[in-house]
Amino acid sequence: MPKTSLADYAAKEIRGLIENNKLMPGAHINIDLLAKDIGISQTPIREALKKLIAEGVAVYEPKVGYSVRNLTLYEYLQVSEIHQVLETYLVKELAKMPFIVDMDSLRKINEDLGEHIAKNDIEGIGRANDLFHRKLFENYYNKLFVARLFSLWNEVRSQRNIMYKNKIFTNKIVGEHEAILAAISNGDAEAAEKAMTDHYVSGRESAIICFPVKV
Repeated sequence: MPKTSLADYAAKEIRGLIENNKLMPGAHINIDLLAKDIGISQTPIREALKKLIAEGVAVYEPKVGYSVRNLTLYEYLQVSEIHQVLETYLVKELAKMPFIVDMDSLRKINEDLGEHIAKNDIEGIGRANDLFHRKLFENYYNKLFVARLFSLWNEVRSQRNIMYKNKIFTNKIVGEHEAILAAISNGDAEAAEKAMTDHYVSGRESAIICFPVKV
């Protein structure tokens, strides 16, 4: 297998560890241990970490090594503001063409999300919420726009999972998603914008409560 393929495989495995909170924000990344766990040499692990640094998922400090990127609350809120601008624009556009949105699949994902919330399954909540947002925009014609959105989304996935510990926030998610879908289905761009804005306001309120790094 080419080294580039091994590096891509390693990057996927490391992302999975981060997304599933096996490697928490700020955690040191042990290259030797990762190589043993994944079953490959250290070289593709190092190449994978370079990819993750470029994606904003990991960081490197001389004499310290690699670690999972750990955003401060202020940094997270800045990224969230960008997300809100992009996603509110997209839902307004979708309200003009609701026929491209797979409503049945999105409602099923939202039901699954509700089940994870009921079980307080943080990893499941994160996966289902991520899938909902990706599915919502998957058929939008501007693929570059959507790709850039989710590149930014990936940068803060592990930090976003921290918010799911706040039950006040998680208990709102399903209803907020339903409001977004209803507005799009009705072709109401203004209501879609408001529903997505409300969704992000809830998320930021949860981040302020839950974030471990407040600076």
